[in-house]
Amino acid sequence: MLVLGLDTTGRDCSACLSRDDAVVAQASEPLGRGHAERLAPMVVELLASAGVVPPEIARLAVITGPGSFTGLRVALSYAKGFALPGRLPVIGVDRLSLALLDAPDALAVVDIRRGDMAVATFGAPPRVVSQEEADALVAAHSGPVLRDPPIDLAAACRLARRAVPAEHPPVPFYGRAPDAKLPGGVTPPSAA
Repeated sequence: MLVLGLDTTGRDCSACLSRDDAVVAQASEPLGRGHAERLAPMVVELLASAGVVPPEIARLAVITGPGSFTGLRVALSYAKGFALPGRLPVIGVDRLSLALLDAPDALAVVDIRRGDMAVATFGAPPRVVSQEEADALVAAHSGPVLRDPPIDLAAACRLARRAVPAEHPPVPFYGRAPDAKLPGGVTPPSAA
């Protein structure tokens, strides 16, 4: 089974193609900005280098966050659009749960800025806490602590291959409401 993994949650724009848990091709570029312009050409180049055509893809894995509001939406939108013609399953994978796959006794902690931290333990969904709460959780945790774990798209593809789509919806985990305001200065509700 061919799985295409995508991530635009951070500064890197990344894609991975996996066949039966083996990486066929992978690409990542540190962009900072411009993920929307670079992701589609990157996927085209990745598939061409592997000699794969889009109809051969069976599933997609997309990192759902936490990350920037715009960054999250780039890969999620692309994955949903790519999957639509073939009605392919799109598997959403959050960064913290992904890191905990190989370290089930760990506590994963990601700095989401402005004094907020996203934390998770194996089997529990990520949640947002203050820096002080995160420090207390780290102090009380008896196992390893994974701080700002890197995103392993190959692992996301492996997870997507076995996942039940209904249990891993491609829903963004923003962590907090966007900085943008609605007309009149109204803060939109949190999408977390």
